[in-house]
Amino acid sequence: MIKTILVDDEQHCITRLLDLIARHPNTFHVVATCNTVEEALDVVPKLQPDLVFLDIKIHKKTGFDFLREINDVNFKVIFTTAFDNFAIKAFKFSAFDYLLKPIDSDDFSDSITRLKSELSQGSIKNQIQNLFNNLKPEQNKIITIPSLTGFETLKVEDIIHLEADTSITHIFTKDKKTVVSKPIKFYEDLLDDTIFFKTHKSHLINLKHVKKYYKGKQSYVVMTNNAQVPISVRKKDEFLRRFD
Repeated sequence: MIKTILVDDEQHCITRLLDLIARHPNTFHVVATCNTVEEALDVVPKLQPDLVFLDIKIHKKTGFDFLREINDVNFKVIFTTAFDNFAIKAFKFSAFDYLLKPIDSDDFSDSITRLKSELSQGSIKNQIQNLFNNLKPEQNKIITIPSLTGFETLKVEDIIHLEADTSITHIFTKDKKTVVSKPIKFYEDLLDDTIFFKTHKSHLINLKHVKKYYKGKQSYVVMTNNAQVPISVRKKDEFLRRFD
């Protein structure tokens, strides 16, 4: 069973989580519920949980304050939050799971399915550091790519282009290609659309890495890694306007 702690300053939110947890018998062992960051900092090192459901706003502090105080985070974190677009984008960049309040039972079940495949990955210290970086608007973003053995990180500015292959995406940087089991639409929504442009239903490019443009019946661009990426007819005018 998954040794679990709930951290939230609103009792009705804890009650909702406990209700959802009860629908998954023989999965969770809830060892504590905490209403403050201080309480969580006291019990988590003692109880060594596998999982913490962590609210973002906890009285005058945040779940991030809690994580900053933990030396080595050896438990999984699922954030629970009211809608906060900036924080949610940081979670997506950093590959953290989150649940929007009020928590939907289907969303909860989906999170638990993902969780079960990730519990063996150990420390997430670097992942948390990436999250803190991505929560700073002025910082260069770091994207976390989940893998079978854990995760790897890429600087967003180093991404040259992305290519769809059915339900997976190939991400190209200068020196390598990374394959991730998410559709290209996920990255289209996540990445800054003033920098990343979808030239074709299967291709998303970083405009800062465009080296050459070739017009014609089948227009295409050459990227800084010398890859040729097609531009569909309906995207051509919009693409050219980006360079006006």
